[in-house]
Order: sequence, then structure tokens, then C-alpha cells
Amino acid sequence: PPCRPCAALAAGPAPPSVPPMSAPLGMPPGSVPALGGAGTPTAAVALSALSAAEGRSASGGALGSSAAAGLGAKPGFGNSGATGAAGATGAAAGAAGAAGPSAHLTKKIQKALTLRVDSQTSREGLKCLSGFFDENSVQTRRNLRTTIEGQNLMLHKEFVDSFSKLDSHIESLDKLVNALDGACDRAASQLRQSKSDTQPILEKASSLRNESKAIDDKKEVLSHFLAKFRLSENDTQLVRSGDTPLDEEFFCAFERLEQVRKNARQLLNTCGQQTSGVDILHETSEILEASYERMFVWVQQQCRGAKSSVVTKTSTSELDGPACAVLKRVLALLIERPVYFNHCVRDISRVRRQALVTRFFEALSQGDSSGARPIELQACDPVRYVGDMLAWIHEHAAAEREALATLMGRAATSSSAGAGAAEPSPSSLLSEAGSTLVSFDDILDFTLEGLAQSFGTRVKQVLESQTSIVVVYKVAQVFSFFARTLQEALKRVDAGLVVTCRDLHSRTYQAFLDMWERQAQRLRQGVTGVYISELGAPPFVMEAVNTLSEVLSIYEMAPVPAEEREVDFLPVLSAAFDPLLNHCQQVAAMMDPSDAQVFLTNCIAAMQGPLKKHAFTAQRVAMYTSLLDDHVKLLVSSQAAAVLSKLGLAERLQALRTKAPETPLSSVPELHPVSLAATLRSFYNSLFTGGALTLPALERIGNRSLRAEVRSGIAKLVASAYEELYMGVKELDVATHTPDQVRTLLE
Repeated sequence: PPCRPCAALAAGPAPPSVPPMSAPLGMPPGSVPALGGAGTPTAAVALSALSAAEGRSASGGALGSSAAAGLGAKPGFGNSGATGAAGATGAAAGAAGAAGPSAHLTKKIQKALTLRVDSQTSREGLKCLSGFFDENSVQTRRNLRTTIEGQNLMLHKEFVDSFSKLDSHIESLDKLVNALDGACDRAASQLRQSKSDTQPILEKASSLRNESKAIDDKKEVLSHFLAKFRLSENDTQLVRSGDTPLDEEFFCAFERLEQVRKNARQLLNTCGQQTSGVDILHETSEILEASYERMFVWVQQQCRGAKSSVVTKTSTSELDGPACAVLKRVLALLIERPVYFNHCVRDISRVRRQALVTRFFEALSQGDSSGARPIELQACDPVRYVGDMLAWIHEHAAAEREALATLMGRAATSSSAGAGAAEPSPSSLLSEAGSTLVSFDDILDFTLEGLAQSFGTRVKQVLESQTSIVVVYKVAQVFSFFARTLQEALKRVDAGLVVTCRDLHSRTYQAFLDMWERQAQRLRQGVTGVYISELGAPPFVMEAVNTLSEVLSIYEMAPVPAEEREVDFLPVLSAAFDPLLNHCQQVAAMMDPSDAQVFLTNCIAAMQGPLKKHAFTAQRVAMYTSLLDDHVKLLVSSQAAAVLSKLGLAERLQALRTKAPETPLSSVPELHPVSLAATLRSFYNSLFTGGALTLPALERIGNRSLRAEVRSGIAKLVASAYEELYMGVKELDVATHTPDQVRTLLE
């Protein structure tokens, strides 16, 4: 088919409203020939319109000649504007000379004038036209439509020729489809005939198929029933025969046996199949008991001879080994038979107890497998010896507890949970069958009992030969510490080893107090004839103070709660210092009163010194502080009275206090101005020289703060006495120093 631009060009002009035309391609602006009034079409458009007019109207010959003469050249090839104007003038003259152009020609010219050649479609049409429009002549312009239609016809012929092959293929395909349709019809006819012939056979086959499906369903149901409610011969042989080892196959077979019995009980409870369920349980009960007996015998064999090493494993890696894994699974299954389980656990505990005691003796005499030195080498140091033994026991007791808990499994967990409940529970545990299981705590105590006996024997031997109070107290504290530590490790207050440590602590602590009591008895026996000339704390007091200082340092590190320390340590203070204080008071009773006060002050201050460093002795410190205050007051008053008497002020004060108010001062002999002035001059001299105020007793007070306190108290009393005398004899005008001056000199 012709292209759309050529078809549009051949069909006719564009719509009537046409804007002014531009110059054709290749021609300068203004070179388009003018034709008529408003619009000026290109030469190509005029050529097309005139060629059509020449073919259809004879009366337009002159006009066609004039147009051809005026437009002989092709548009766009450089024709001048004058030539275009001449052509346009000739066309107008031809039109005027005609007798009157037909309306058809006028219409054609108007269409040609309104044709837009500057549009994209027109340009494309002209470009296509130039492909087969060779010469721009009158003849070719006249035959333009014929040429375009011929070109169109040629293209249609080519299109038809191209589709002729496709048409032949479609015809052959139609024939093939018709042949297939006939074959299908014949096959359908034969199929209907065959179906009618084989219908009875198909019905019988369908019936047999349904029967076979029903039989298969019954077979499947029966196989499922047997799988759930019957143990295979192979599994029965595995759980009953003693020739095969207890391995994974045995436990799998035992699990299947338990599942069969569980399914049978469920059958009894839900389906009401009493006969089948009872028969299955009766059939499998004998197999179940045989399997339990086989596991019990296996555990007994592991506890004897060379195989006992399996049940004595302690470390986590050893307990996770294959042999111990089998033992744990066997014990977990034997819980359902408490008689078997209790026998097995007791045998395991007995074997482990023997192995533990053996390892303890080896650690004492040969050292540990880790390379530690033998504990017996520390026997010369009781504290180190006892501490090392208890440390070894603590380590292995905790490991033993974990090992037994791992072996006993659910029984140990249930027993521990019952022991930690708010209400006390019995020591035994009820199994699902209603029988009692042995308590985990009882088994653990039995296992560790061998260590307690051996350890207690060695501790007694060490303490019988010990005479040092500090060493005995250190050992007692070691027992107290490990009693708490073992209680935390074993998670029981009444564990055998915990009770043993507490008992040894009580006995050692009582021995410690008895040693203090024996020391007090020795002090009481030696009271007669004892006199301390230096008035300082005697050696037996300092020895007791030093000993108690070590005891206090030891107790400071003890894991005792702060609120319990004062009450807990009070018996030690009573046993150590109460007899000592009584003995010091008895010794002071045989001394001069002033010396006795100094002596008791030194002794009490020495005993109070170490107590001030610890918060839990605050009560006893307060008591000693009160005693010191009393003795200091007595000492101050006695020494002040001695100073006043030595200086002669005591007599003057006494006379001033006993004088009647109306009696003149000069009439009292002690207050005579001459004698009073001499006494005051002696007092003033003593203040400057310090002779009368020198007190040897004060220098024997060992505590510097107490000594300063006593000296300050004496100075205050002397100053008060002088002030009283000064105010009483002020009218005599014999005192040359005011009380403030005297107080300053005394200070």
C-alpha cells in the first residue's frame, strides 16, 4: 500500500484554514510565486492541482498553458521571484479569458490554494513521491494520480503474493485437522464398543479393588495395633537375655516395652477393652520384671571387683563417660522398683565411701594426685594441719555430693527439694509405686562418714598435746569456718560433716575457755605476798592482754555477722579479763591507797587498750571506761588533798570553812595575816619552782592521756581551793596573785 503521506497528497488538500506558506525547501524566502489573494501555495501543490484540471476540463487549456508556462520549472530549484510572478499573471489572464471556468475547476483550485505543504505529513509525502516521480513535466503531472494508484496496485499485488504460501499451508492444515477429526470419531466409536464389552469385567475389578482396600486397611490397623501393644521378639530377647550388654539397644527396647504398657493402660482407661488391656499387661509384666532384675544384677556386678572403678568416678568428665552414662540410666529406671534402687544406691555408697577414705589416707601420707605435698608434713603446725585436712575434705565432699546427685538423678533432686521445703519432710521419698526410696541425705552422710571418723581421730591427737591458748582458739575458729563452708557446700544444716565440725568447734572452744580458767586459778593461788613496786601493769596482765589481742585479731576475720559478734565474743572476754581484774583488785588491796589507785588504773588501761580497736567489744570498753573514771576521780581527789596539805593550804581552808561568821579573820590563828602571808609566799614559790606540785605517783601512770587527765584534775582542785581561800581572806590583803593567775601557772 502507498505510504500515508502519498495517499493524503493524492486524496486532496488540507482543511480550508491555511496560514501563510513559507518558501519550499531550498528556496530563499520571498521566492514563492504569488497566486491570487491571501494564500500563496508552493509550485508542487500548484503542479498537482493543474495536472488534475488538465485531465478533466478542455476549457481550461489556456489557463493550463499559461500555468505551465509560468511554472515550467520544478519548485525549489532556484527560480527567481519574477518568474513566479509572471506565471501567476498568466494564470490569471487565462482564467479571465475563459468563457467561465466550471465550478469543479474552481473548487480544485481552492483546494490547491488551501493545501498546507509545510506540515510533516506533506513533507513526508513529497519525499515518498520523489522516489518514483522522475520528471516534472505536464504529462507526468497529469498522470500523477495514475502513477500513485499504479504504485498502490503493485504493492497490493506483492502483499497478495506474499500471503499465497500461507494460504496453501492453512489449506493443508485444514485437511489434516479433518483427517484427525475422522480418526477421533472412529476411535470414539471403537471405545464405546469396548466399554460396553468390558463393563462386567470393570465392575468385578472395582469390587475386588474395594475388597483389597478394606483388607489393606485392616492389615494397617492390625500392624499399628501390634506395634503399639506388642513387643517384638528381638526386643524381648534384648531386655531379658543376660548375654547382651546394657547398651543403647537395650534401653531403646526397654522404652518400647514401657510404651507398650502405657498404651495398654490407656486402652483400659479410655476404650473399655478390659480383656485386651489386661492380657497385654499380664504378658509384658514378666518381661518388665526380668529387665529390672537384669539391671539390678548389672549394678551389683559394677560394685564388685575391678569393675567398681565405674561407680567411684568423681569428676564431671568421668561421670559423663559411656560407662557412667549407662549407670545413671540404669539407676533412673530402677527408681520404679524402690527395693532394687535402694540396694544399688547403698552398695554404690559403700564402694564410694571406701574409695574416699583411701584417697584421704593417700593425701595424708603420700600427697594428692595433683602434686600436693602430704598433709602429715604439717602435723607440727596444728592450725595448718587441721586446715589442710578440712580443705581437702571440703573439696571432696562437694564433689561427692555432686557425683551422688548426678548418679541418683530424680531421687536426689526430689529429696533435696523436700529438705528445703518450709515444712519438715521425712528422710525417705515415696516412689510412684508407693514404696519408700532411700534419702539422698542419708546416702551422702553414710558416704562421708568414713572421712569424719578418720579426721576426728587425728584432731584429738593434735589437741591433746597442745598448750597454747592462741593455737587452740585458732583451731576452734578453723572448725567454725569450715562448719559454715561445709553447710553451704552440702546444703544441709544437719549434714554429718557439718555436725562433726560443730562438735569439734564446741569442744575446742570449751578447751580454750578451760585454759583461761586454769590460768585464773593459778593467779588466785599466787595472790599472797604479791606486791608490785613499780605500780605498772604486771607481766601476767600484759601476757593476758597480748594473748587476747591475738585472739581479737583472729576473731575479727571470722565469718560471724556483725550483730552477733558482741554476744558471741563476750564469753571469751569474761574468761580472759574478769579473773584477771579480780586478781588485780586483790593485789591492790594490799597496797597504799594512792598506789592502789595508780596500779588499778594502769591495769585497767592495759586491758582496755586492745578492746578499743574492735567494734564488737564496745560494751566491755564502756565498762572499763567507767572503772577508769572512778579510779581517776579518787586519785585526783587524794593527790590534790596531799598537795594542799603539803603546802599548808588545807589547814587554812579548814579554819576558814569552820570559822563563825561574826568571828574576825585576824582572831583565827590559822588565818593570822603574818602566818597566812608566809604560807601564801611558800605556795607562790612552789608554783614557780614546781616543787610542791611534783607528784611521783602520777609519773607511774603508764597511759599518757590518763596521766594528763589526772594532772589537770589536781590543778583544777588546787586552783578552786586557792580561789576559795583568796575570796575568804581578801579583806586581809595578803594574797598577791589572783585566782586566774594561779590557774594559769598551774596549767
